[in-house]
Amino acid sequence: MKAITALLTSAAMAMASPAVAKLDLDRASVSHLPNGLTVIMLDDHSFPVVSVQMLYKSGSAAEVTGKTGLAHFLEHLAFRASENFPYAAATELIYDAGGEWHGYTAMDQTTYFATMPKDGLERLLKIEADRMARTTIDPAAIAIEKGAVVTELHSYENDPAGVLQDAVVRTALQSHPYGSPMAGYVSDVERLTIDDARTYYASHYAPGNAVLAIAGDFDPASASALVAKALADVPARSVTVPHYTAEAPQHGERHFRLLGAVDKQYFQLAFPAPAATSLDFPAFLLLQQILAGSPGLNPRQSGWSGSPAVEGSRLSGTTADIATWLPATHDPFLFTISGSIDTKATQAELERALAGKIALLRDRLVPDAEMAAAKNSLLRVLDEDVLTTEDAAHQLAFFEGIGALDALLTLPKAVERVSPTDLQRVARAYLTPDKLTVGWMVPGHSQPAALGVGSPKSANDRVGSSAQSVPVQAPQLRRLSGGLPAIVQISPLSDTVVVEMLLSRPASQGDAPADLAGLGTVARSGSPKDLAKLIDEVAAGAKSGPASPEVKSEDPETRLQQLMANGMLPHASSPPEPIAVIVSGNVEPEAVVTSLEKSLGGVAGGQLIGRQDSKQWAPKRIIEHIAKPLAQGGLGYVVEGPPPGTRGALAWRMLLYVLTHDYSGRLGNSAIRDKGLVYHIYSSFRSNGRQSWATISTGVDPDKADAMETELRAQLARLASQPPTAAETDSARGHLLGRDISAAQSNDEIVAKLAREFVETGGLRSHEQLRTQLEAVTPSDLAQAAGQFTKGTIIRVDVGLKPSSK
Repeated sequence: MKAITALLTSAAMAMASPAVAKLDLDRASVSHLPNGLTVIMLDDHSFPVVSVQMLYKSGSAAEVTGKTGLAHFLEHLAFRASENFPYAAATELIYDAGGEWHGYTAMDQTTYFATMPKDGLERLLKIEADRMARTTIDPAAIAIEKGAVVTELHSYENDPAGVLQDAVVRTALQSHPYGSPMAGYVSDVERLTIDDARTYYASHYAPGNAVLAIAGDFDPASASALVAKALADVPARSVTVPHYTAEAPQHGERHFRLLGAVDKQYFQLAFPAPAATSLDFPAFLLLQQILAGSPGLNPRQSGWSGSPAVEGSRLSGTTADIATWLPATHDPFLFTISGSIDTKATQAELERALAGKIALLRDRLVPDAEMAAAKNSLLRVLDEDVLTTEDAAHQLAFFEGIGALDALLTLPKAVERVSPTDLQRVARAYLTPDKLTVGWMVPGHSQPAALGVGSPKSANDRVGSSAQSVPVQAPQLRRLSGGLPAIVQISPLSDTVVVEMLLSRPASQGDAPADLAGLGTVARSGSPKDLAKLIDEVAAGAKSGPASPEVKSEDPETRLQQLMANGMLPHASSPPEPIAVIVSGNVEPEAVVTSLEKSLGGVAGGQLIGRQDSKQWAPKRIIEHIAKPLAQGGLGYVVEGPPPGTRGALAWRMLLYVLTHDYSGRLGNSAIRDKGLVYHIYSSFRSNGRQSWATISTGVDPDKADAMETELRAQLARLASQPPTAAETDSARGHLLGRDISAAQSNDEIVAKLAREFVETGGLRSHEQLRTQLEAVTPSDLAQAAGQFTKGTIIRVDVGLKPSSK
C-alpha cells in the first residue's frame, strides 16, 4: 500500500475511528450480470480508496500437456496492452494516479488487482473490461513476452528450494494437473504460438469464467451502475470447462534426491491435503497451526512456498528454517514441510525427528489447553488475512474462484467446532508414511536436464540463492580483425543466447539504456543454434540510422527523465557507431568469435562520444508545468560526478546508495517511512564512458511537491554536513559487491552488466578487482565527495490546470 499511503496520511489523521477496524467479509454482496460475470462488492469507508480484483477461474491446472505456461503467458500479455490502453497505458494510468497494481497466475486462477484513490473506480473497471474483451495479442507481443517469461522461469531456477519444491510436487502428484509448475515448462513456453494465445484467451477470458470483487470507499448503487456500464459491451461467450484427472491413490513412500551446486542439504516432505471446500480443511488448518503455526490463507501475505514455523510450535527448532505450506485449492493438493540442514548432518536423523513429531498427532489426542491456544492463534491469523481493502477484494475473489467463498465465510465457526478427536482422525487420514513424498537436494553435480525442466542445462548446474550466483567462467574480451571489441560470457543457466551491440548513440531499431547516457544498444535473443542469424540481425539493427529525436512528453515521469537527460546526452549528429559486441549464453567462446568474425570482422570499433562542451551543465533548479489535471507530477535531481571507473566514481555510487535506494536510504526513510510524502524513489548512477551522473527521481502529488522538494534539499544538505558513517559506508560497499554478483543472472542482465562495465572501465572488471577498489574507499572519501554531490540540479514537473507560482 505504499503507493497510496501519501494520499491518505492527512485523511487518516483526521478520522475519529478506532485504530483497528475489521473488514467484515460477511457484509459482501454477491450478484451476477446477464453476461455471466460474478460481482462481489464490499463497501467500507474507513479510507478513501477502492480496490478491484478481476479473477479468471483458469490457472495452470487448466492447461494441457505441451501447452503448459499458457495461463501465465496470457497474464503477461494482458498487462502489456489492450485496445483502449495500448503500450501498458493501463498500468501507467494507475501509477500516475497514485495507485498500485499486481497480478499473478496460480493453479486455479489468473488474477489482476489494483488499488486507487476512490475516484479511480470507473477507470479500473474500464481497464478490466478492456482486458476481458480487447486484450491485444499480436506477433510482436508474443515474441517479446515469450523472452520475458522464459527469463522469469530461469530466475526461478536460481532458487534451490524452489527447484526442489517443483520436483516434489511432480513426484507427489502424478495424475492431477496440479503437478505441473504454475508458470509452465520452458520447452512448452518456447513453442507457444500466437494461435495458442488467442485460442486460450477466447475460451477462458469470458464473463462466465470470471469473478469481479470491489472493496473500499464507494456507494454500492453507484458502483453497480459503473460495473454495468463498463461491462455492458462484453458479451457472454462459451467457456472451456476443464476436466481434471483425479490423483491416483498413493500406496507407499516416494523418496528421491537431486544434486545441485548448493552449500547445504535442502529437504521437503509432502503429504496429501484436502481441498478448501472439504469438511476436513478446518481441522487440517489446526493441524498446521499446532505443528508450525499457520501463516493464514492469503497467498499474497503467506507466501507461495512456505512460512517459517513460529516459536513454540511442535516443529519449531527442528531446523533453523523449518517451514510449512498449506494453500487453499479447488481440488485436493499438498501439505509440505521444508527446510535445510548442514552438509554434515544426517538425513535419516532429520526424517526420523519429523516422523516422530507427526506420529504424535496420529497416536495421541492434542491436550485441551494446546487445542484452545491453537484455535485462538489460528482465528487471529485468519483475521489478519484481511487488513486492507486490497486484501478483502483478493480474498473474496480468490475463494469464490475456487468455489469456496461460503467455506471462507464460515471458516471461523468451523474452526471453533473442531475437536481433538477430529484432529486425530484427519492426521490418521492424511499424515501417514505410505502417503509421504520426500525430496532432497544435496551438493553435487548432475547431468544436463536431470530435473526435466525443458532445458539442456538443469538448475543443478549453477549456484543457488543460498550461495553467490556467479558465472562458471569469467567473460572473455577479444578484438575482431577490424578492431571491434567482442565480449563473450558463457552462461549455463539456460539454453539461450543474447547478442547485443553497444552503440555510440541510440539507433532507430535499438534501445537507449537509461544508465548509459546517450548511448544505444541493439539486442536479439534466441537459441544458440541461431547464433549466426542473431548476429546478422544485430548488425543490421546497428545500421538502421539514428533514433528520432524524442518528442516533448506530457507525461510527468517521462518529461522528468527527458529534462534530466538534457544535461547528459552528447551533442552528436553522426550515425551510431559500434562500440563493442557482447554475447552471453550457453555457447562456446571460440564458436562465438568465429561467427562474430564472419559477420563483423570488417567493423572498426567506434569511439565513445561524450559531451563536446567542457562546461558542466548545472543550473540550480528547473521547473516545468504540464497543464493537465493529472494526479501526480515529478521531482528529480541530477549532478555530474567524477570520470567513470575511478575511485571517486565508486565513492559517488556509495553516496547515492546512502542517500536513497528504492524505499530506503536517508531520503527514502525520511520521505516515505517517516513522512509519507512519496511512495517510491528511483536512483541511478549513469555514464557515457567519459562522464558520470548521479540521478534521483520520484513521482510526487501536487500538494506534496513543495514538501518533497524541501525534504530533498534538507537531506542533500545533511549529506554534506553529516557525511556517511562507517556503518553506512560498509552497507553501501556491501550492497555494491552483492549486486555485482546477484544483479545479472539472465543473459539479458549479463549483457547489460558487461556493457556498463565496458563503458565505465574500457574493459572488464572482475569481482575481486571491484572488491579491492571498494575496500579502498573510506568514509573520508565519501565526506570529501559529498560537497560536490550536493551541487546538482533539482528538476520539477508540476501538473494541474494552473501553473505553479513557485
